[in-house]
Amino acid sequence: MDILEKLAAKDEIRELTAKYCHAVVDGDAERIVSLFCPDGVFWSHTLAPEGHAALLDFYSAGVGEKTHKPFVQNHVIEFEDDANATGRCSVEIRVWQDDQAYTQSGHYHDRYRKENGQWRFAERHYVRYHNAPWKSGWTKNSVV
Repeated sequence: MDILEKLAAKDEIRELTAKYCHAVVDGDAERIVSLFCPDGVFWSHTLAPEGHAALLDFYSAGVGEKTHKPFVQNHVIEFEDDANATGRCSVEIRVWQDDQAYTQSGHYHDRYRKENGQWRFAERHYVRYHNAPWKSGWTKNSVV
C-alpha cells in the first residue's frame, strides 16, 4: 500500500467511525449493523453479539430511544496489510438514563477489514472508564 492509498484508507476508516456515531445518535440500528462485516462482533462489558442478526438485535434494543450521543477523538490507525487494520479512538458519550443525564468516557479498540472494496468493523470493543451522573459530576467513585 503506497502512502496515498494508506491516507485514503485512514480517511475512510475515520469516516466509518463517524458514520457509526451518527447512526447511534439517529437510533438507526440497521445502518449501524451495515458498518460491520457479516461476521463482525461488538464487545461491551460482558456482551459480545456476533454477526449481523445478533448485532441487529443488540443495537435495536439499545439505540431506539436515541439516548446515546457519542463523540470520537484521538483516532490512531495501524495497518496489518492492505485489507486489515487496527485502531483505537477515545470516546465521550452523553447518555440519558434513569431520568437523568450521564457522561461516559472510554475508548474503542477496533479491528477493521476491507471487504468488497469498503472498510468495515470486524471487531469493535468498547472499554468504559466511567459513567457519571451530571448532577454529581465525575468522582473517584464513578470510575467503572
